[in-house]
Amino acid sequence: KIVMAGATLALALTAGSVFAANSLVRGTFGLNVPMQSNQTDNFLINGKYFVTNDLAVLAGLGVRVAGGDAKGTDIGVSGGIRKYLKTDDFAPFVGGRLIYTSTNDSNTKDLSVMAEAGAEYFLAKQFSIEGRVGFGYTSNEVTTPAVGFTPASTAKVTYIGTGTLGLSANFYF
Repeated sequence: KIVMAGATLALALTAGSVFAANSLVRGTFGLNVPMQSNQTDNFLINGKYFVTNDLAVLAGLGVRVAGGDAKGTDIGVSGGIRKYLKTDDFAPFVGGRLIYTSTNDSNTKDLSVMAEAGAEYFLAKQFSIEGRVGFGYTSNEVTTPAVGFTPASTAKVTYIGTGTLGLSANFYF
């Protein structure tokens, strides 16, 4: 996956700005689909709405149902804001995001508050490739159900640092 993501990004950067225009304008709606991510929230589909030409409001929702030995339902929600530093075909951005996921039938719960930075590169007016990295706070709570004579237990761990790293595709309408 990493090789494919790297090859896609390299192709995007060497393709040049043949299409010249992009969709970073007020009133535009976009969908962000993860192609590769180091997070357990990579099942979230995120939307963005541009309130100005360089400011977007972000919202995400995801549901995933596992079968076989890994039965369970995962849900996630996210929200945030993003400020574009330039609105050219190569558009760097900074922003913030709040992410909540409940996985393995609520046995694992994550809450993240992240500052993020990255860039989008437009291959066409309504399609871009995005890379981003997030830094912030994550709280992870894992509940282990009771088995036999072993009682149920809950472990909570918090992290501060680089929390998200991802490559995704954006489609604009």
